[in-house]
Amino acid sequence: MKKIIIISSSIREGRLGHRVSLFLKNYLIDNSIADAEIIDLNEYKFPLFEERLFNMPNPPANLLNFVNRFKNSDGVIIASSVYNYSFPASLKNAIDVMYPEWKRKVVALSSATMGFVEGVPTTFQLENTLSQMGAFVSPIKYFAINISKVFNEDGSPVDKEKEEKKIKPMIDEFMFLIGKLTD
Repeated sequence: MKKIIIISSSIREGRLGHRVSLFLKNYLIDNSIADAEIIDLNEYKFPLFEERLFNMPNPPANLLNFVNRFKNSDGVIIASSVYNYSFPASLKNAIDVMYPEWKRKVVALSSATMGFVEGVPTTFQLENTLSQMGAFVSPIKYFAINISKVFNEDGSPVDKEKEEKKIKPMIDEFMFLIGKLTD
């Protein structure tokens, strides 16, 4: 079974976007699609980016743990909160610390917002950045809106059938790309 990591990007107090990461993980596991785990940037507390990993003389242990988990995955789903029509600095920091590790990594993108407008600009910016770094970014995205009302704290959707119908095309395409590009 393929190993997928989900990067939960929000680190602010009272965050709600993590609920989408939990939903993604549970969907993959409950449907026997992949082994999935969450890399929660809130747990890592990375310092502000100063240098890429390959130029660090003594990288911190938590950074090495993050990078090893990333490298040992077959694919990555980024669950990005929407911050001012973009993505959080914590995510940019985690992206920038790696460079060769992104090359040929299969990535799917999801946005999570409290509002009613999908995070298209957020995923567009992420796709542009990651594509330039050599990642294979799935063209199908998952947009979670009104997350405080759509997802419970444990990541379970209020209307499971509706959210699973919305997420299925992204997961299907993502897993197809992983099968084609990693075997």
